[in-house]
Amino acid sequence: MKRIPTLDGWRAVAILGVIWYHAMTFFFTDEELYNLTPAHFGAFGVDLFFGLSGVLITGLLLKEWGEAGSVSLKAFYTRRVFRIFPVYLLFLGVVVVARPMHTPRELASCLLFYRNYLPNGWLWRDTVHLWSLSVEEHFYLIWPSLLVLCGVKWGRNVAAWLAIAVGFWRLVEPQMGLLPQVPPHLRSDLRMDALLWGAVVAFTLDDAAAREKLRVQLRFWPWLGMVAVALLSIRFYSNLTSMWLAVLIPMILAGTVLHPEWLISRVLDFAPIAWIGRISYSLYIWQQLLLVPGWENPSHSWTRWPWNLTAVLAVACASYYLVETPLLRVGGRLAAKFTARSSARRRALQPILSNPIA
Repeated sequence: MKRIPTLDGWRAVAILGVIWYHAMTFFFTDEELYNLTPAHFGAFGVDLFFGLSGVLITGLLLKEWGEAGSVSLKAFYTRRVFRIFPVYLLFLGVVVVARPMHTPRELASCLLFYRNYLPNGWLWRDTVHLWSLSVEEHFYLIWPSLLVLCGVKWGRNVAAWLAIAVGFWRLVEPQMGLLPQVPPHLRSDLRMDALLWGAVVAFTLDDAAAREKLRVQLRFWPWLGMVAVALLSIRFYSNLTSMWLAVLIPMILAGTVLHPEWLISRVLDFAPIAWIGRISYSLYIWQQLLLVPGWENPSHSWTRWPWNLTAVLAVACASYYLVETPLLRVGGRLAAKFTARSSARRRALQPILSNPIA
């Protein structure tokens, strides 16, 4: 899929926010950190990742639908497996070797992607960040199949109503007290709207008329107002403001995509920033092992501040160039074959489908 302007830059903003938040653990306790508003903002880089995933994954599905007339789920999941699993499994292997105190239950939750539903007592620092990968994997499992089932015509409405339902569920669930031992901000059923609103925006960007209308409406000052409201939603975060945040993030992303001439858009597309965005997945996976635990047990120089930042960058580069990129190409080639076969079958069946009596 052709790269969409500014989105690599937004990936860089997201991962730098997460690293900034985690780096502050070298100077403050967890309780102090949550009271430091600027540092706390960095943790919401994950919300930005969710919005990006919703826009990009749905955009990829709509692009394939427009070109081939259908979506090959086999091709989609092939791309996802080769995108996510190589670095993910390598990380888990290193964790098992380096820190063997991890329990089989914790590792099973990572491999089967229910890490975000473990009780508080099971939240080991080395793998706690994998909760966000669990949320994304649940989105990958549900949304593409649902889109194929309901079709492009109804897809946008389905995504919007599901997002509204998740937001409403986040408001009423605390009154019911389900799964009290699981942190609510980790659960897929309470966070999926962040990705679904990205899917809604992707439908708008895919339609030429709707895209132009949104481009006209999203002028710079209204867009800046959205940024201000999003920051206020983070500053005064609650179940109610989280609903606004889930809607606003994809709209903020769309603003820079539709206005590449803005200064902020040009900054986001600046080559070094876009490069950080491209390696952001590897950065996110490895930073937890090399950055966060360093203040607890600084037994090696590369786990101490600030050398651990250099170690994170070095390992992420090796992961991206030696593991992630080569296998992503392999997955892309396999997915292209599945897409071609799906298109060929559809063309062969088209005369029968258009004239069933014959």
